[in-house]
Amino acid sequence: MPAEAETLPRRTPLYRVLDREGVAWAATSDAMIADPAGAAAGLCLADLTPLPRLGFKGRGTIAAMQARGVAVEAQPNRAFRQADGGLCLVLAPGEVFLLANPAGDGTRFAEMEQGWRIEDEERTYPLPRRDSHAWFAVTGEALPGMFAKICGIDLRFHKFPDLTIAQTSVARLNAIVARADLGTTPAFHVLADSASAAYFWECLRDAAVEFGGRIVGISALRGLTG
Repeated sequence: MPAEAETLPRRTPLYRVLDREGVAWAATSDAMIADPAGAAAGLCLADLTPLPRLGFKGRGTIAAMQARGVAVEAQPNRAFRQADGGLCLVLAPGEVFLLANPAGDGTRFAEMEQGWRIEDEERTYPLPRRDSHAWFAVTGEALPGMFAKICGIDLRFHKFPDLTIAQTSVARLNAIVARADLGTTPAFHVLADSASAAYFWECLRDAAVEFGGRIVGISALRGLTG
């Protein structure tokens, strides 16, 4: 990893694993992210853990998000695309998980978290999801076959359409799988316990081998959106 990573406050829990792979790195506002060269063709895996994310939970969460300009409705297990390219995942009537856009700009999330006040009585409170969950993206037409090896639910595309969420077990870990296609390319965002990030990554890599899976970077994913 580049020496400048030592000056940044965050880094992915996979930094040693990815460094051994010899990947190139790129800087975000406060972390380094794996960014090997090459386009996202075939089955691809990317570690997006360094990018910002934030959760909110409580009975008033949906209304509070709408008041802050988040595009969202009270539809559990549904993802909503945001104007800036990010995602809002509705996990329950009173819980959302916000994912940053591919540019990795966390300014809005920081403002939302710092601007929250218990005195406002909105019946919602922020959750530091950047600390609790690792974030991976897996793309390609082979996704259903790959995930059939490590997940017991049916993730075939006609059963698991775009913007659908599954809260399930993947590789024997509790995980959130959100389908949010990138352009015409099928894409799953997978969120799991950050303490188990290295184990989970190896399970994804192992399941992807049969399908020629390879590591790509944030630049390759940005390329899929045009």
